[in-house]
Amino acid sequence: MRILHSTIFCLAAALPLLVASCSHSDPRTQALIDLRDEVDEQLEELAVGDWIIIGPSAVLEQAAATPQVQHLTVMATNVSTLRQTLDLMERENRLIPRLWVCRELEQPGKKLTPGHARLRTHLQELLTGRTHFQVDERVIGMQLQQLKPEQKVLFIHTDTTQPHSSVGIELDCAEAARIQPTPNQPKPKYRHADLIP
Repeated sequence: MRILHSTIFCLAAALPLLVASCSHSDPRTQALIDLRDEVDEQLEELAVGDWIIIGPSAVLEQAAATPQVQHLTVMATNVSTLRQTLDLMERENRLIPRLWVCRELEQPGKKLTPGHARLRTHLQELLTGRTHFQVDERVIGMQLQQLKPEQKVLFIHTDTTQPHSSVGIELDCAEAARIQPTPNQPKPKYRHADLIP
């Protein structure tokens, strides 16, 4: 009986340590926690007209002419990073995203790898119901080239290696989005709008 009580006592004492070690044993889980914290901190510095580029290609990095460029490297995929970023923005309700996705990701007529098809599927789920444009990657680059010196760009480097999988987030004011447009109100004009389908 004494042995049973000491065994139960040892197990009870060890249980919190086991739970704590299990909760931090998955590096992906910890990476997502770190990602939320880092992105949340960066979002506080961004304002209307600024951009976030998730999984930037070399083409888009070179296109950003503004001196206000920040780089953040995370251990997560483009989709996970986008999901966390959108979730944080919706919770804060200060800025809303306009999403810009590379049309080249579609690759019509080409056989898709399972990873490529999965990326497209998850990305499409996140785009549904949100303002987004599917454009050539060079169009996103043109948008970045037109930024004013005071505008910021945050490049979030991920571990996604799929070509043309970058996602641009143009930040807009949440208050403006809640104002209902009148019938005579003109549609917003975008730079290089002729290139947007």
